[in-house]
Amino acid sequence: MCSFQIRWSPNHGPRRGAEVDTIVLHATGDDSLQGAVEWLCDPASRASAHFVVGKKGEIVKLVPLGRAAFHAGRARLPNGGAAVNRRSIGVELVNRNDGKDPYPPQQRMALGGLLRKLVAAYPIRFLVGHHEIALPRGRKTDPRGLDIAALARDLGLKS
Repeated sequence: MCSFQIRWSPNHGPRRGAEVDTIVLHATGDDSLQGAVEWLCDPASRASAHFVVGKKGEIVKLVPLGRAAFHAGRARLPNGGAAVNRRSIGVELVNRNDGKDPYPPQQRMALGGLLRKLVAAYPIRFLVGHHEIALPRGRKTDPRGLDIAALARDLGLKS
C-alpha cells in the first residue's frame, strides 16, 4: 500500500463476507487533518473511513481494509447494492466541501497513488462520491469540487 500513518478508529465492524467493489470518496468539511482524524477516531462520532488524505499528501489509515468502516450511512451503490459499508472502502479528503476549497496537487497525487493501489488489490468496479450514494438523495454533498469522473476514467472505472 502507500506510505501512511496509522491511527486506529473504533468505528468499524465486520464485512461479513461481502466483496469490496466500490471506493467512496468523502470530504471532511474542514481543513484540519488532525481534527478529522480526532473526530473519526472518537467513539461518540460513530463514523470513520479507511483513510484520510491531507492537503499536503499525508495519508492516515484508520480502519483495517478487512473491516467495514462506518462511512456511508444510509446509502445505495450505483448497481443498486445495499450494505455499502461492507462493500466499499471509504476515503476522506481534507476539504471544507464548499466547492471553493481546492484539492492541492500533493493531495490529488497522494489520492491517485492510493486509488491505484486499492484498484490493484481489490475488484473495484465503482468510484463514487458520497453525494452520489447517500439516501435520501441530496442528504450529502461531498466531495464538492472533486472531478470524480476524471479520476474514474484514469483508473478505468465507472463513476
